Order: sequence, then structure tokens, then C-alpha cells
Amino acid sequence: MKGNFIKLLHSFNLQFLGRMNPALTITSRFKFVTWFTFIVYFITALCGHINFFIANFWGKTYFPLRSYLLTFDNSQIKNPKQIAENLYNLSGFKAVITTPVPYKIIDDIFFTLMVTALVILFFVGYKIVQSEKINHTEIIKWSIVFSLLMTIAIPSHSSDLFGYMARGAQQSLYHQNPYLITVSEIKGYSSKPLFVNFMWPLHPATYGPVFIYLTKLIVSLSNNDFFLSFINFKLLNLTLFLILIFFVLKTNNTKDIYLISWNPLILIHGLWNCHNDLLSGLLIFLGLYLIKNKSYFWSAFCLALAAGVKFVSLIILPVIFVYFFKKKHPRGAFLNLVLGICSGIILIFIFSIDYLIPNQHITSVNINRIIENIGLVHRSFISTIFATTKYFCYWQKIDCNHALVLTILKFFFYLTFSFFCIAMLLKRKQNLIYDVVLILLVFFSFTIAKFHSWYLLNFIILIPLLEEGILKNILITLSMTHSYAITFINQANILNFISMTLLPTLITIFKGKKK
Repeated sequence: MKGNFIKLLHSFNLQFLGRMNPALTITSRFKFVTWFTFIVYFITALCGHINFFIANFWGKTYFPLRSYLLTFDNSQIKNPKQIAENLYNLSGFKAVITTPVPYKIIDDIFFTLMVTALVILFFVGYKIVQSEKINHTEIIKWSIVFSLLMTIAIPSHSSDLFGYMARGAQQSLYHQNPYLITVSEIKGYSSKPLFVNFMWPLHPATYGPVFIYLTKLIVSLSNNDFFLSFINFKLLNLTLFLILIFFVLKTNNTKDIYLISWNPLILIHGLWNCHNDLLSGLLIFLGLYLIKNKSYFWSAFCLALAAGVKFVSLIILPVIFVYFFKKKHPRGAFLNLVLGICSGIILIFIFSIDYLIPNQHITSVNINRIIENIGLVHRSFISTIFATTKYFCYWQKIDCNHALVLTILKFFFYLTFSFFCIAMLLKRKQNLIYDVVLILLVFFSFTIAKFHSWYLLNFIILIPLLEEGILKNILITLSMTHSYAITFINQANILNFISMTLLPTLITIFKGKKK
């Protein structure tokens, strides 16, 4: 079915546009795609701001995480005392809304149409770029326009940006250790602007110390102001995106430049919803890019620093060491690698000083909260199998120990992944970039218990470093299918993993093998 869909898109590109105007050149077709893509991003970004102003000038309430397209009368909010009644509440996830208007369905239809348009346009643009060399300036110029639109857009599918602000304010205003103290322990936190949109007040921080310190720095430099903090986090990710584009341009590969600079997953989750995976992904990209260019010190430094943003980056370092050992690089190169990692670790330690000297002792409650956060199961392969098992037991009226089933699944998946990594390290022929990307793909897409589509930013960004082949095609495919994470599909308990990850991966592998 996917093959027919791809043929249809290709036909649209090469036949429909040509029939519409026989004299239409490849460049003209690309301009056609750029303008339609601009319109979609422009409408999407504009909707949030229109509703924001409507809410504040006409005495209504706007909760973009509840409904991106509609505003509500205050009388329709059933629990106004439990949420902040001011313009600082840009999420409203706690709001109980009483209205006959099917606002969720309206939003889902809108976002499904929007994402479908972006995916089709992205695919058609890719086919045009493949068939004819498009000027790099044209690609980058429009990419900057799209990135600016997504930067000014109000987040609508994730409260993570507000979580970053809350973690920063927790340190800047209250001088607390977010690894040991939860936001819920701050008296009256839910009425304070920098905390009103935070969805995880009962959980300690799980990000690396480099990023946690960065949240403190940004909020402090923003004078603990909600809007300045909001803008500065957005500008940080825009800067990261532009740095990424700068290095991708150095590859001088038109297809790769397009695949990154126009990628809907990066624009939506990296800039619109402003996830920190863009930072960890960029550091991983720089680490591998610099290895290819034999800048071993800075490569290792970036990879170590990536682990200070998200601990998962640690799984890359053993692959690097084994690769260097097997390839028998010069002693100087290996020494630079070690020095780079040590320098990164020292910097991480400096960022961690505030958290290593806690102002309160670790208690069993702290430990239990950390374990609970780490043990979350969400939208992953594990959660799909667990949900299927749970439903089967329910229908068959079988008494099932859900906690035991989940523990067994986690143990099996993590053990299997460990054996997979060992096999990758021991194989004779090694391709460093390929192996790292494959390990990250298997870990994020098929191993971890808690999964979100924006986690893919950690390796989707690596597309330009890969040679043409099945793995690269899988990444391109996933970057399109996971753009649907902002639609109703992501809310489905089993459908999201099957439709956005499993089937696209299997179909891409099958097509690649067939060729």
C-alpha cells in the first residue's frame, strides 16, 4: 500500500504539475512547493497568535494544549481555581472544559490535514531535488522562513518547554536541587507564572546536569520573567537549528541539505514545541561530523557533552572506543579522543557541582520518585506489547499480574538490546557512523519503555552523515511518519507505534531488499 502511495506522490510531482503548465521547469515546480509549504506553516503559526489575542482582548481563555484552534468563555471552565486565570497559562492541561463543541475532533482534523500537506510537500520537494540540482540558497532561504514561523508559534502538543522554564525557575528563584526536590514542594507553585504550565510537578529532573544548569542560566538571564524565558528558549533552539544547517551545508549535498532544513519533524518538534533533543542531537551530529574530519578531540568533547544533556548519549562512547581500537588509529588520535572525553566530563562535573552538594539529604521518597520516573512506560514497543497482553487477558478473563508482565518485558527488551550492542561491537567489518545510527535507532524506536516522537531528533539529524541505503531511507521515512505525532494517532495506545514506527520501518526494509 505504501508503494502505491509513493508512486502516487511521484506522479503528482512529475505529471500533475507538468500538466498544469507544460512549460513549468523543475525550478518552477520547486517554487510551487515552497509557496504551498510556506502557506501551511504560516497558517499553523498564525492560529495560535490569533487565539492568544482573542482570549486577552475579548475576555476569553486560550489553552493551546487543550485546543489550538478555539478559545473558551470563562464560564466554560469548570475548575478556574485549580488553574491560573491569567495569560501566563499557555497550556491548560488541568482545565476541565464544559462545551458541546467537539474541540478535540476539530483540532485533530486540522492537524491531520496540516501534517498530511507538509509530508506530501516534503516528499514532492525531495523528488524534485533528486531529479535536478536546486540552488542551495533557495533551499536555505525558505528553510529560514519556515524555522522563524515555527519559532514564533505557540507550543500546542507538548508542555516540555514550560517544564524547562519551571526547572530553571526552581533553581533561579528558590535555589533548589531539581534532582532531589520536586516543584510540588514549592508552596503555591501552581499560581506562579513560571510553574503554571508544568505537567510533572511530582517528579524530579531526569535530564543531564548540563541541560538542567542551562535552564537555570536562561531563566536567570531572563530576569525570571515568563515571556523573556519563553522567547530565549525558543531562540536557543533556533540558533541550534541554524548551526546544524551551517554544518550540513559543508557537505555540499543538495539532497541532505533539503532533508534536514525542510524536515517537518525537526521543524515541528525542534522549533515549534522546542524540545531539548535538538541540542543533544546536534552535539551527537557534531561529534560524528568531526570524527569524519579527523578532529578527534572536539569530536569526543561534543559526544561527552551530549551525555550531559541526555544520559542516553553514553551508549555511543563504547562504540567509538571499540572502533578506534580495531582500526588501530595512531596513538595521537586515540590520545586526543581520551582528552576530549575527559575535558567533556570535567565540564559536566563543573555544571554538576550545585547538584552534587545537595542542600538536603537523599530520602527514600526522593529515590522512589526517581525510580518511578525512570520506570514510566509510554508509546513504545514495550507499551504496545504490554497493552496487547493486558487487553487479551481482560477479554479472556485471565487473572494477570500486570506489574510482573511489565517487568519481564523490560528485562527481555533491555537484555536483547545489550546482546545487540555486543554483537555490533564484536562484528568484523565496522562502519562507525552506520553502527552508531543503527544502535540509536534500535534503542529509541524499539527498546526504551517510554517513547516520544521527538526523541528521534537524536538521530534523524544524522541523515547527512549516512551513505545512501536502507538505514538512511528508514530515517527519512520515520521523519515523515512521526510528524503525525501531533495528531490523534499519537493518542492511540497501540496504533501509534504500529503505524508510525513498526510498519514504516518494515516496509522500507522490504523495499530496500527488493531492489
